[in-house]
Amino acid sequence: MTSYLKFFLTPFYLFLMAISLVIDGWIGLSIAFLVVVSIVVGELSLGDDISTPHYRFPFLLDFSLFINVPLFLMLLYLYLDKVSNAFEWYYLLYIPILGLLMALSLINIGHELVHRTSKKFDCEVGNWALATAWNPAFAIEHVYGHHKNIGIVEEDPVTATYGENPISFAFKAFFKEHTHAWGIETRQLKRRKQSILSFHNRILNGYLRTFIVFGLIGYFFSWQAMLIYISLGIVANYIFQLTNFIEHYGLVRIKGKPVQYHHSWNSNNRMTSYLTYNLTRHSDHHVHAQKEFWELNPCDNKGVVLPSGYLTYILLFTFFPFYAKSQMEPRLKNWHQNYASDDEKSLTTHYLNFSN
Repeated sequence: MTSYLKFFLTPFYLFLMAISLVIDGWIGLSIAFLVVVSIVVGELSLGDDISTPHYRFPFLLDFSLFINVPLFLMLLYLYLDKVSNAFEWYYLLYIPILGLLMALSLINIGHELVHRTSKKFDCEVGNWALATAWNPAFAIEHVYGHHKNIGIVEEDPVTATYGENPISFAFKAFFKEHTHAWGIETRQLKRRKQSILSFHNRILNGYLRTFIVFGLIGYFFSWQAMLIYISLGIVANYIFQLTNFIEHYGLVRIKGKPVQYHHSWNSNNRMTSYLTYNLTRHSDHHVHAQKEFWELNPCDNKGVVLPSGYLTYILLFTFFPFYAKSQMEPRLKNWHQNYASDDEKSLTTHYLNFSN
């Protein structure tokens, strides 16, 4: 049973945060604080999980995935209603944790669902989730761009180069994802002889979804709620772009060569793995992109496994970037010496200034 329940952790936190807002005041704020503390403590103390159980009832796992979207929308409604009707200064303290939950329950869930290209309903839910989180272009660029160009620094907007500033990367990558997505969709429409300015354009459809959500918030709530919603989107997308930063930091691949397990950083950290639906088993996700999240295998190649979870590295790269980079440098040198191909070593010698 625990092998199923672990993937209900993010929905559980969404439920707790909803209770926090309903109770309100210092008691409600205390509940929110305990949520943050439990995530941090879990990340640091619960250790790793490399289990690969066989699931007899995968529909329960799908339910754990889909339930995130309505739960976050309920939470968003409660929060914006509070902000609009009786604003208190401490409501601003909710922005970081709700931004994290937006990243986990909308962007990450959207990421999982848009990979299911043969399932129209799943893709539609994924596209709405991403559009609600201010990132409708992700569905196009990630599936048809990033998975093709991973590790090719000149062509992949979310492959971070060694020494790159993580904060500037996050904002640069967000906007480059949109421009790359436009290029992918434009080429696709031209091949089909369809107009760019039409409902065949999936990017325009995504932007329309975002503006619908934003317009509804403006209509039913207040201008303060609109600013809060924008702030949540900034936090959520920053967190997810930092996740991209960590997943491929400093790694390279030769164009035309197949994606392999050493082209992504992984983590077996229990807390991060459960919260992100095994996103941390990132090498297997890239080598087998059509696998469901519960089918992904942990990476047993210690050379590309981080000692801590993605959430830990997001905090380190945000507040202590020099320390985080110092922790990554010996791992990159090990990757260069023991895992990179000869052609990749020629690139890492150039990009990383590492000798052969």
